[in-house]
Amino acid sequence: MTAAFISVVLLVSLAMAQDKSAQSPDEKAKQNMLKREAANSFWRLKRTVETEGFYSGRVALNVWRSAAIEAGTFDQEQYNEFKKQLYEKSINESLKCFEEFILDEDYYNANVCLQTWRMHAKELGTYDEAQYEALKKKLADARSGKGTEGNAPAEGQN
Repeated sequence: MTAAFISVVLLVSLAMAQDKSAQSPDEKAKQNMLKREAANSFWRLKRTVETEGFYSGRVALNVWRSAAIEAGTFDQEQYNEFKKQLYEKSINESLKCFEEFILDEDYYNANVCLQTWRMHAKELGTYDEAQYEALKKKLADARSGKGTEGNAPAEGQN
């Protein structure tokens, strides 16, 4: 009786092992596909950070994060570093566009750039109230230097 019981246990163990090995190639293929997708998303993220704007970068960052979590390869430190790079790039570009729009006397868009700079600097933890106030004053001075003529429609336009 003991021999029969041991035989049954061995047969059940072998059957379970065969079931696991039958599923294993599918699971391995799925895992490889998830890792490949995470690697592709990572490559697209790096390229987007270098060549695209902030919002495209945020989308690529979120796609990579989701793919990497599914694949089990997500690295929070790497995510934080890419997020930091995106915000730093946005902050620098916002200051440049602020200056360009001031020169072009496009005060509305200069203010949009200023507010983007402020919002992203706060998110990154690099916001400087004194710098913001100085930039806000620069915008106000530029507006008042032009008076209302810079905002009035050109002749023939209403």
